[in-house]
This record gives sequence, C-alpha cells and structure tokens, in this order.
Amino acid sequence: MLAADSRALAAARLAALPTKWSATGCDAEAVWGLFVGAVGEPYQTAAELSSGAARCSCPSRKYPCKHAVALLLLWAAGHVPEGPGRPGFVSEWMARRVSKSAAGSAARQADPDPPDIPATRPRSGGRAESLPDGPPPPSDPARDKRIAERMGRMMAGLVEFERWIGDCLRGGLTDPALASYRTWDVVAARLVDAQAPSLANRVRRIGSLVGVGVAWHERVLGELSTTSLLSAAGRRLPLLDPDLADSVRAALGWSVRQSDVLTEAPEDDHWQVLGRSDVLEDRIVVRRSWLRSTSSEARWALVLSFAAYGQSLADTATPGDELTAGLHRYPGRSELRCIVGEVSEHRPSIGAEPVTTSIAGACDQIGQAIAGVPWLERWPVCIRATPTTASGGWHLTDHTGSFPLAGGTEPVALVAATTGRSMPITCEWTADGVVPLSVYADGRMIDIGPRGGFHERRWDRAS
Repeated sequence: MLAADSRALAAARLAALPTKWSATGCDAEAVWGLFVGAVGEPYQTAAELSSGAARCSCPSRKYPCKHAVALLLLWAAGHVPEGPGRPGFVSEWMARRVSKSAAGSAARQADPDPPDIPATRPRSGGRAESLPDGPPPPSDPARDKRIAERMGRMMAGLVEFERWIGDCLRGGLTDPALASYRTWDVVAARLVDAQAPSLANRVRRIGSLVGVGVAWHERVLGELSTTSLLSAAGRRLPLLDPDLADSVRAALGWSVRQSDVLTEAPEDDHWQVLGRSDVLEDRIVVRRSWLRSTSSEARWALVLSFAAYGQSLADTATPGDELTAGLHRYPGRSELRCIVGEVSEHRPSIGAEPVTTSIAGACDQIGQAIAGVPWLERWPVCIRATPTTASGGWHLTDHTGSFPLAGGTEPVALVAATTGRSMPITCEWTADGVVPLSVYADGRMIDIGPRGGFHERRWDRAS
C-alpha cells in the first residue's frame, strides 16, 4: 500500500513508533492496532495484507490515512507481534470485505463489463472512513465551473504579471515610473482581480522598498525574482506535486476552509508556546503564535489570530504555556500553520526551558525550509545566543556565527532580558534578519515579541 502523497508518508513515519500504539497484532491476512494520541479515544486501525486495503476510525479524508500507513510500516519493521485473536472491529471489517467481494464476483458473472467505480468512499456526517468500496459523492458542476473560471483568470493574470516584470528589467530599476506608488498599486490591483491577493501584497511591499536605503536595488531585484518564481509555479500548478501545489496556492492567496482543515487527523502531542508577535497588516492586526512539540520530533506549528485595528486579540496562550492538544495542519509543503483542535490540558506559564540549537544549526533548518519553499517569508528558530553589536547594528551571536536583527527591531527589551548573557532566544527568521520573540531567563519565559507591527515595513512612505 502506498501513501496518498509525500506529506502523508512523512506524517506516517512520525506515527510509526511502537510507543504510540497499543493492542497491535497480526495474522496471515490482516494487521491491526490502536493508535494512541495525546487526546481523545485511540484510533482503531487495520489493514489487509494481501491487497493493502485499510480502515481507520480517524477523521482523515486521505486514503490510506497516515495511521494505516504507519501500522504497515511497523509491521514491515517487525514491531507487530503475531496474534492474539482479531479484535471485534477487525473481524467485522474483514467479514464485510469477504461479503462484498462475493457479491462483486456474482455481479461480474451476471455483467462481464461493469462500469469502473473508484475505490474510496467518504462517510456521511463529514467524517471519512478508509473503506475501499462504494462510489464517491457526485461532483458539483457549479463548483467545478467556478474553480475553472478562477484558474483561467489567475493564469491570464500571472502571464501579464511576468510580462510586466520583464519590462521592468529591460527598462531598469531606475525608471522614474517605479518610484511612484501608483505603478505598484495598479499591478497589485490587477493581481487581485486575477485571484492572487497574497502575491498582490508582495508587490505592494516591493514598492515600499524603492529608493529606501543604499542597497534598495538589490532588495527590489531579489523580491522581483521571488515573485517571478512564484508566478511561474502558479502557471504550472497541474504539474507540481500535491503538497507543493498546495503551498503555491496558499502563497498566491487561495484560502482553505477551516472545516476542511478540521477534517484532517490531528497531530496529538504536548506543545510549548515559544513566542508570539502582533503585526499590523492592511489595518488588520495579525498575531502569530509559535508552538513546538516537546516530543523527539520537535515539530513547529503556527497559530494565527486576527482582529480589526484598535480591537483586542484573544489572549489564549502566552510564551511559556504548555498545551496537550491535537493540532490540525493546513495542507502544503513545510506548512506550519495549524488550527488548535481538542485541548485536554493547558498549563499556563510553567517556564520549562526550551530545547535550543546553535546559529549554524538554525541556518541548516532555515536552508532546508527555503529549499522546499523558496518564497518563504519567515521561519521560527530557537537558539542560545548573546546580543552583540557589530557594524553599527545589533546581532545575536554564538560560537558558530551570528544573525543580524531585522531592520526596525528595538533591542531594548532583548538586552534588558538577557543582560548581555547567552540565553535561549526564540526568533522569527526573515529575509531582513531575525525578530526576537521571547527569552528564557531565570526560570521563566519573557515575552519580548513586537506589538503593533513596528518592525514591519509600512506602505506609507512617510512612516
């Protein structure tokens, strides 16, 4: 049996640990077990060895789900013992398969040319069961038409955008028209019409760089190169791997419904809140809360919350808090954004010291993320470093190297929290440098993340 995609396979490998399973067993025909997450009831999982068919009680829409693939990986590695007898859910499922197989054989004898029927079926009630039988639900012609029309508008808009980038490069970045905000506004408006609002926001940010600083030509050229790459990826969506295609859609601005994300099986684990930042973007305050699992995988997760300018954000978790919860991850390659599902335990401000890496190790993590998603704008890192000054600016330094602080970042809170010592510091990496979010000092987590977006490049040049 093969995983649905590379993302499902990666998730299955994380779940293929003997400590996460109980009541496992196998015989000559099937393998079964209970996947024990951090919250909720265990998932009943089984697979038929001869055909690779599987079933699982998890809500995942993928077939086979990550639990079924993980169970087979465990069995292949010799971690599933033979016997004891099959549990009731396995016996019932295998009996249904035998019954339906017999019925299908009788139908084929009566009709030697039956129509082809896909091999998966979602359950009613919004949940999906990994049963390899029954036809899929009928497609929605109106929805398919809307998607096709949107794709057509996007493709035409991306072709026009790449043509405009070529004109910019032929005319040179010193063209007086590029110094006008109206030029960038017009291009961004066309991208919004082409159903690529996030790409339009990138274009507006590039316009704010023109003429700012000595090296603005290099920064503008680099950003234009990134947007050109993203545009080219958008025009080749049908040819991309599914997880990469999801990342491209998200970077262009295609939204994913929360209800669809919540149908994915949660990542059950213990999570520590390591940092957060509030940034003003187009009159909306965006809070980024960075969580990391305390298990050996140390997976990062990003939880976003929004509020209109002047309104308060929900203060549900602060740096240092720990959650035992299931997080539902958005689709995409190296995607960190999640929705918090069922929370079984919330321990506020326990002050556990986070696991850190060196600056060289953080560079390796960032490099791997950028290799997978070259248009990446930020990535979380937790390093043990000391704030220092060099070349007229502030840096975070250790024995392996240094990170410059992002332009506009005030170092006062960082210096006061560390008092010049080497301490665990959680940061957001950006192309302009790192933004410190929290410092672990004297047995507690100190929140120093930006509030109000002072470190973000503003569209109003007067600011």
